[in-house]
Amino acid sequence: MKEIDSIDHKILETLRKNADLANKVLADKIGLSPSACLRRVARLKDIGTIQGIVAVVDPDCLDLKLTVIVTVKFEKHGPRHREQFFKQLEKENAISQCYMVSGEVGSILTMNFADMEEYTQLADRLFHADENISAFTTHMVMSSLK
Repeated sequence: MKEIDSIDHKILETLRKNADLANKVLADKIGLSPSACLRRVARLKDIGTIQGIVAVVDPDCLDLKLTVIVTVKFEKHGPRHREQFFKQLEKENAISQCYMVSGEVGSILTMNFADMEEYTQLADRLFHADENISAFTTHMVMSSLK
């Protein structure tokens, strides 16, 4: 397990809420000097605790008005059997999140599209073309609450 202390936890919680804070503002919120805060954030990045800093963009602003969540069932499990699926995921810009999960389904994907035709094309490429996918279910997002 990665070695982080209570101050690191405060930094992480603060950045989870707003990763766009200036270092000085973050340092003030945590109770550190700006240089100490900067070193800690750099260390958290170096050890992989902070895996990346991203902007959460409203899909509507990118004309991606259709958000879908897809659950995927695999015929066979294990990385070797899902290799083609993983390779294909890397190529698809529409996929914003992918989780490998336990339970009835093996994977859950969150995606954003301009329209249903764009989604259908991806479904043909990604789900129908992969012989290891036994079933998939598409859920249309009606609204986002959090």
